[in-house]
Amino acid sequence: MGMAANVLEYLTGLYGGLNADEGLLFGENKAAARKIMVCWMADAQAIGFAAAGGFDTIVTHEALFYPYDALTSNKTPDFMSWKVNRERIQPLAEAGIAVIRAHGTVDKLCIANDFACKLGLTVTDDSDGRMVCDGGGLTFGGWQRRVKEVFGMNHVRATRGDPERPVNKIGLPWGGYGLFVNVRHMQALVERGCDLFIAGETDNYGIRFAIESGVDLIETGHEISENPGLKRFAGILAEALPGCAVEFFENKPVFV
Repeated sequence: MGMAANVLEYLTGLYGGLNADEGLLFGENKAAARKIMVCWMADAQAIGFAAAGGFDTIVTHEALFYPYDALTSNKTPDFMSWKVNRERIQPLAEAGIAVIRAHGTVDKLCIANDFACKLGLTVTDDSDGRMVCDGGGLTFGGWQRRVKEVFGMNHVRATRGDPERPVNKIGLPWGGYGLFVNVRHMQALVERGCDLFIAGETDNYGIRFAIESGVDLIETGHEISENPGLKRFAGILAEALPGCAVEFFENKPVFV
């Protein structure tokens, strides 16, 4: 019978250690890990699915609690009393589910590459984890259409650039790398000659940074950009832990 400790051991062994924001977030190392659910975020819906399905372990990519740095800083001592956190803790405790976070480790393992593969892109430079891809012979407008088709989206948020402009190099600030707090990541892509960003999540500051840097941007969504890699990770984890059943839960986008 597998335990949460076995999952942690596997994750730790991938690159010789875990990052400070990763590891066991809820439950015990000796908790059973017979049935594991992999998801982008262990939100109320995902936790409900896990409890109803008899899962004893959740491997989540994103933080379990709000605010994002709740477990790594003492800035918000009352965070456990917040409604959003209480409604995660209660069902986890009642169902006896352990929660493990695998963030940067899984980013490095497969998430960035799978975002590129899903879009049919050819990676030309992935140094420092910053993905640069060939423009694929499409225009800016063509890439907007491609993104919608690939991810089944009715619309995307994009900059006001010329839809007929040819695209030469595409930068992939997947996940939250399109947010203003991560402009250093985007600046590195600018310096590598990218003229289009296909991002996960972005915000007003992030979009303005792209525009003022002379780069158009298409936003997909944080979970949309990372779900393909997490789905593959569920398969990787199942092979690594043959005594465990592993299933992927898809967090749906929050916008219509």
